[in-house]
Amino acid sequence: MDNLSARKYHFIEELMTVEEESVMEALERVLKKEKEAQERISPVQKKELEKRLQSYSENPEDLLDWNEVKEEW
Repeated sequence: MDNLSARKYHFIEELMTVEEESVMEALERVLKKEKEAQERISPVQKKELEKRLQSYSENPEDLLDWNEVKEEW
């Protein structure tokens, strides 16, 4: 089991011991916010972002300085 899977499993175990309604509500709010944040980026946008990050990691020297771009345009 990888580290994330192990952490999820441990979290579920801890979740089963929660007795306070307010704790559950707080956890639900956090999870809802996370889900909403993930949904703001479409799959197409995410793919493009991953492509650009990959390009950057392969060629970090190919960056353009914003100030230089503004001056040239």
